[in-house]
Amino acid sequence: MRIDRRKIRTRVFILMAVFSFVFLATDFSVPLAAETAKVEIVIRNYTFEFQGGALRPNELGTIVLKNMDKVQHGFTSPFLREQEVQVESAGGIAYGNGIGGVYINPGETLRIHFIPNRPGSFSFRCDLHPNMKGELILLSVQGVKE
Repeated sequence: MRIDRRKIRTRVFILMAVFSFVFLATDFSVPLAAETAKVEIVIRNYTFEFQGGALRPNELGTIVLKNMDKVQHGFTSPFLREQEVQVESAGGIAYGNGIGGVYINPGETLRIHFIPNRPGSFSFRCDLHPNMKGELILLSVQGVKE
């Protein structure tokens, strides 16, 4: 029985190419599409307007910020410095340790994805305009066991 080395090399090359493609096509990051909670905040007339939604501790959540003003605003909170976050935006800039906050330009929307690590409330503010403040409450609601 004669071994055709060219065929073996070709098959090995094809297998390596297939495995490389599968490895590169696999996304090993946290799946943001599976987000379970979202809070929307619109910035208008130098105020933070809560548009609805809820965040829960230990579940993937998103804060959606929309700047409807004609000036740049900031969004900062000591709570976000404790979190591992991902900022999704064309114009938002993350800064500080972990994330100290973001800047959002006029007309832009950005998303801050994170997993809140504890229940409670956390305050936020615009570091560019001291009178702009707000607070989010993270509730831990236990299900009823039968």
